[in-house]
Amino acid sequence: MIERTFAYFLGVIILIFYLVLSFVTKRPLGRKILISLFILYITAVASITLFPIVVDEPMPFTDQTIKLVPFTTISEMLFTNSDSKTVFLQIDGNIIMCIPFGMAIPFMIKHKKWFYYFLIALAFPMVIELTQLLISVSINSYYRTIDIDDVILNFLGIMIGYGIYKILPRFIKEFFYAEKRQSEAKNQERTAHSEQLQ
Repeated sequence: MIERTFAYFLGVIILIFYLVLSFVTKRPLGRKILISLFILYITAVASITLFPIVVDEPMPFTDQTIKLVPFTTISEMLFTNSDSKTVFLQIDGNIIMCIPFGMAIPFMIKHKKWFYYFLIALAFPMVIELTQLLISVSINSYYRTIDIDDVILNFLGIMIGYGIYKILPRFIKEFFYAEKRQSEAKNQERTAHSEQLQ
């Protein structure tokens, strides 16, 4: 069995590499903090959704391994005798887990059109589910359920996170946008300089 500590180890290595690179390239403090938090967040998500990986006791493929009918799992949780802890972990947990991602998207990409946010919000949970499937197939152990409802709940969480981003105070956005503003200022300077030369 590959434990969650493996994910933590990889996350720490990536974080250290990024911090060294960011200090060498002299990135603004706001961007250093933002990217560092994002790396830690992705590490946590990977440890929750992908690990532990069961390789010593292969789990067979069943009719419950892949669920492609929307709202099947959600309805089972809500309208059967599932205990409240299970409902929270499966429904609320999937939503809450992706809220930070929704808040981070606007800081991480340059495009402002809602269409880009929508595609990324849809792609992120799909990548998680497809990665689970890929790992399961590669080790021949279907240790995770590939569920379309997880994609729906994750997508909802990302949209909530994006909504929270929209109401964040301006000073927070300016702090984390530091590098982007710096880059835009340099581009404006280059444009002005080239216009002068012409």
